[in-house]
This record gives sequence, structure tokens and C-alpha cells, in this order.
Amino acid sequence: MTSSSRLERIFPAYDNYAGTMSDRQNDFYEAEAPQASRELAELRTSSEYVAPFHIIRRRVIDDLFDGKPTIDATLVIQIGSVEETEAASGVGVVHALDVALRKALLKYFPFLEEVRVTETYTHATGESTEAEVVSVKKFSDGNLAWTTLAKSANTVEAGWRSLLDGYEWRIYMESLKLRRLSANPRFSSR
Repeated sequence: MTSSSRLERIFPAYDNYAGTMSDRQNDFYEAEAPQASRELAELRTSSEYVAPFHIIRRRVIDDLFDGKPTIDATLVIQIGSVEETEAASGVGVVHALDVALRKALLKYFPFLEEVRVTETYTHATGESTEAEVVSVKKFSDGNLAWTTLAKSANTVEAGWRSLLDGYEWRIYMESLKLRRLSANPRFSSR
């Protein structure tokens, strides 16, 4: 799949774009962030918003064992006043972090069990290994679908942030739904 066809899948407006690939890349970086990322950015500016979890520390070991690459991640996360430590292995850095994160989050937010990253896209532009990277992740839980976007000069950091945002947005949406249900007795009795 070419870079331009990936962009078209993420941003359908690119289907009939007449510019060069370089123009497309520049427009990609200036494109409006997906709804979940925009909503989180707005929420985070409010002094009343409290994130459902905080990452205290993360550590990844990218190793070779018996001639095979092995990625192990350890994560310390704070949920409310409780700190949890989880470890996991994965096929890549972000995957190992995702598995560890899910292990911790599912204890407190069991509705996340159905959440899956359905598509991930990482794109870098620039002439060096220090180029800015954009990570786009599409999520679904079978009912809702949402997309996040994060930028960083570090590929892993961009992927990690877009992953965190996807889980945080879904937790926020669930808490919003529960507040609406409890505020309206007609809905809560069904």
C-alpha cells in the first residue's frame, strides 16, 4: 500500500487531491485532529477534568533471547489513589505497553474488554531519524468507533500517546453515559 493510499483511507478528502505527495504530507500535519483527540484536548484545558488514570512510569526492554526478538514492558499506573504495576510481552514496544496497560485498566474499567485497536498508522516526514512522527489509531468496541492522533519526534512516544488517548476517551465517554443515566431516573429504571 502506498503512502498516499494510506492517507486517503485516513482522510477521504485526499481521494481527489491534485497536489504532490510532499503537499499531501504538509496538509496531513495541518489536518484537523480526529474527534476523540479534539475532545480530549478540550477536556484537558478544563480545571474540572480529572484524567481517569496517570502513567507514573514505563519501562521497555527490547532484547534478543534465543535468537528471537523479545519486547517486555513494565508499567506503573495510578488509578484514583491506587498504584498498579503490570508487566507484559509483545511483538513490538507499543504492543507490549498496550498489553500491560490493558491488564491494569481492565481491573477498574471492565467495559474496556471489548476495545480493540482496529487500525494503526504511523507517518514520519523529514530527512532524518529525528523527523516528526504522527501516529493515528482507530479504535472500536463493537458499538462505538473513534480515532486518535498524536505527534512526537519519537515514534514510540507518538504511538504510545495515541494509544493512551484512545483508552482515556472511551473511559470518559462511559463516565459521561453513566452520569446521564443517573441524572435521568427514566433511563436508569430501564
